Amino acid sequence: MLLQSWVLFSIITFFSSSIISKVHAATHVYNWTTGLGDYNVDGTDTRPIITCNGEFPWPDVRVTKGDRIIVYLTNGFSDRNTSLHFHGLFQNGTSLMDGPEMVNQCPIAPNDTMIYNFTVPNNVGTYWYHSHTQGQYMDGMRGVVIIDDNETYNGNSSYPYEYDEEMTLSISEWYHSNAYDLTATFLNLNNPTGAEPIPQNLIINNTMNLTWNVEPDTTYLLRIVNIGGFVSQYFWIEDHEMQVVEVDELCHHAEV
Repeated sequence: MLLQSWVLFSIITFFSSSIISKVHAATHVYNWTTGLGDYNVDGTDTRPIITCNGEFPWPDVRVTKGDRIIVYLTNGFSDRNTSLHFHGLFQNGTSLMDGPEMVNQCPIAPNDTMIYNFTVPNNVGTYWYHSHTQGQYMDGMRGVVIIDDNETYNGNSSYPYEYDEEMTLSISEWYHSNAYDLTATFLNLNNPTGAEPIPQNLIINNTMNLTWNVEPDTTYLLRIVNIGGFVSQYFWIEDHEMQVVEVDELCHHAEV
């Protein structure tokens, strides 16, 4: 009898939790149109880059596990295809929303619109989205995705570590040539060693001149995302100790 009662209680608790989870899940709708605009991203050279609704940088996306994301992506280019990939999301059961053209979808032709519609039931952490067409993300078509947990820790945090404030830092190399030309040079027979193109600059949060104010005796959670195309990078803060708490969604413990 005790076992039956426990099983019944577990079933009721499970269904109650499922109902509460569905009630609190939100739907986030985005309407994005690609375009081209001249921007001086690194402060040294102005060149055409890919814009979102006529602006740069592309917006960051922040949702909670269990939420639904709907993106209306319109190809505003006149002479090229495009696509959209949410990097690192499992897309279990929604592989058609994964983005790589000619793999999971046909490319989005000029003046056409594709609707990306999926939920994030089992991802938590820091990710990014980008075009999955001809290296377009190196020309600016990219942004950060943060998925908060729908469970709380320590009473008020969606992350299992105590911290006071958080900041997101996207790091990338930056070239004065477009991705199409860079890729052609990289794959050329005259580059037999596969040497990667050398960038003109490195940028953080889409600028060369990022500064932010910090307070003493304050613990910061830094979400660091490499949104670059060719270059790996090292990141450190001089005279500060840091602890790695997550790598590609997996919780991790390492002093650096």
